[in-house]
Amino acid sequence: MFRLRPKLNSITTRLIAFGLTLLLLGATGRVLVLSEYLRGDLIKASSAQLETLATYAAQDIAQNLALRETLLGQLSGRVPTELLDNPARLHSWLSEHGTIDPVFSLGLMLLSPQGVPLTGPDTEVEYLPLLWANAGSGSVGSASETVIGKPFVDPSSGALLLPMTATVRDANGQHLAYLVGLSALDRSGFLNPLYSTHAASAAELILILPGDNLSLGADGGSLTLTPLPESGTDRSNTNTEAETLDVAVPVPGSRWELIARLPTVEVYRPQTELRRFILHNTGFLALIALVLLTLGIRYLLGPLRHAAEHADKMTLNEIPLAPLPVVRDDEVGHLTQAFNRVLDKLIESQAELQHMAHRDPLTGLPNRHLLADRMTQALARAQRNQTWVAVLFLDLDRFKPINDRLGHDAGDQALQQVAARLQGALRRVDTLARVGGDEFVILLTDLGQDAKTATQAVAQKCLDTFDQEFTIKGEPCRLGTSIGIALGDGDCAPDKLLISADQAMYESKLSGCGEIRRSVAEAENLPMLQANLNHEHFD
Repeated sequence: MFRLRPKLNSITTRLIAFGLTLLLLGATGRVLVLSEYLRGDLIKASSAQLETLATYAAQDIAQNLALRETLLGQLSGRVPTELLDNPARLHSWLSEHGTIDPVFSLGLMLLSPQGVPLTGPDTEVEYLPLLWANAGSGSVGSASETVIGKPFVDPSSGALLLPMTATVRDANGQHLAYLVGLSALDRSGFLNPLYSTHAASAAELILILPGDNLSLGADGGSLTLTPLPESGTDRSNTNTEAETLDVAVPVPGSRWELIARLPTVEVYRPQTELRRFILHNTGFLALIALVLLTLGIRYLLGPLRHAAEHADKMTLNEIPLAPLPVVRDDEVGHLTQAFNRVLDKLIESQAELQHMAHRDPLTGLPNRHLLADRMTQALARAQRNQTWVAVLFLDLDRFKPINDRLGHDAGDQALQQVAARLQGALRRVDTLARVGGDEFVILLTDLGQDAKTATQAVAQKCLDTFDQEFTIKGEPCRLGTSIGIALGDGDCAPDKLLISADQAMYESKLSGCGEIRRSVAEAENLPMLQANLNHEHFD
């Protein structure tokens, strides 16, 4: 039955709340992470665009400057010095060359070394004092050099003017006059990139003249000339009203710098739009997610709810114990199947515990308890069949130095390798057990009258397994073993037989043959075979 009123302790309600929380956290995370991620990318992309824009504009301005400098330098070398005393003809010459090469929008002018026009009083203009002060005549060197002057404002028209100056000398190098080319810094001038860029985009180009402490920028369709901030401040940032991204590039061939500026509001506009879009859509997505989560989770967890109700009825004895029904082959179905397999697993676990109780955890061999059980069974068969049982008690030689030198984990590896070699030397019906730290016991059953020979052969095979070096932690190591043998029939007790083999092994140790010779001694309770086997040795 579908309940509109949710239960706060229901896993369905908690999953729905968890899903909505993840959605809200995801939206918030996307806003924060993507904003920071985009912020860095936007800065890099905008910086690269501004640098490209400023570079192209700086090259364009540099070409126009170079054109005017070259022309002015060439004209300064061709000024007819004989006409310096003839203002009318000199004026005509300047007008003619200014018309042929009209790169200087306000024409050419010749000034004396004192700053007086050489073409007559009719050429004097109101801005002549400013022109003389800003023409840069004091910096002009040889006749081939030109100097870019300092921009200034025409008092009468308010226009921005830029003078360029070259020295006129005679054949002997004597300074005769200054040739000045004057350009109006308007739309048609060579600073057109400042206008066009500001009009076409949000970016702004500002020309910095560090030597003159001035900056030129376009504002409202006209150029503005602004003093630079005082030394010690950011001279590139002439507008402190808003945060901007500035990229500066040098203008080739001059001391000018061109700054491409973009308000950070424009830089981060994609980030702002993305944030607004995510936030505006989060509420709508949360509503859709609530409906889908409610329907989906109730459908997916329905079998689990029914299984829990079924299990409750079984615990209340309302219905008999039986496997829970599996509705779907999904996680809930797997959980139900796992519940149905609990009893089987418990039985298997008991069997595993039984196995662990009778097995050595390091080598997997039977332990002392399982060995005692098998000895009891073997002796019972020997009594019925009139056969013999042999016990070989093995104690490793030179095992302790490996433990002390390479560590206990190396000793564990050595024991595992010894167990594997000994196991390979025995029949499947024989039993190899580990009964102590470095002590092993071999149980041979159903032996006939050749029990002595068969036991000696097995002992020799065991000794032979130690002829080859062991590799422990990448190092070659030699191990040996001392073997004690006890033979018995069905009338022997298991403990007595094992103790006799242990004593025989101890006598083998005392014989001093630990490294090369291995003694095989005999249990004292076997007088029939003791005389034949006592003090015999196996190489």
